[in-house]
Amino acid sequence: MRNTNSFKILFAILLFLNSFSSFAQQSAADSKLLAEQPNFLKSRLKSTDSLFVKDIVVLKKFVALDSVDIEILKPQILYTVLSESNVDTMVTYQTLVNAVRAFKQNIGYTEFRKGILLYKQMASIRVNPENWQNDQALFRRLGFTEADLEDFLSFISKSENKNLNYKEAYLAYMKEIDNLQ
Repeated sequence: MRNTNSFKILFAILLFLNSFSSFAQQSAADSKLLAEQPNFLKSRLKSTDSLFVKDIVVLKKFVALDSVDIEILKPQILYTVLSESNVDTMVTYQTLVNAVRAFKQNIGYTEFRKGILLYKQMASIRVNPENWQNDQALFRRLGFTEADLEDFLSFISKSENKNLNYKEAYLAYMKEIDNLQ
């Protein structure tokens, strides 16, 4: 009986020490990774390139990012975020992580994110003049005036616009306005 208790205690101690070892290894691996230069700075990458996807995976490990964040954080935006953070040294993942964390706290980011979510919502709703009373709230959030709302209702009531979603209709409407000027 005594041997079993001793064995259990010894096993618990070894397990405890092993957890410290793996934590230290993880921490050392993270430190090494954070000291590397992001791939998108080494060459011109598109957001679909595997090396840029690796950059996003690294960011996601250290910064809470959702699908909207990832949609926003394209290479060009990350260049801008870094340039606005006034980095004077070689840029590493650590620098990028700090810059993205600061960027996400920015009011401009919050507003931009709201805009992306609004456009996604607009893209998911089919144009329906009969439901305009409810749907016009989307366009009020875009800053439409009463006159704009009436004009847009006339635009979406045309038969050629009935198969569009609200995002497509909005873009077509804005293009039509630009062509008038």
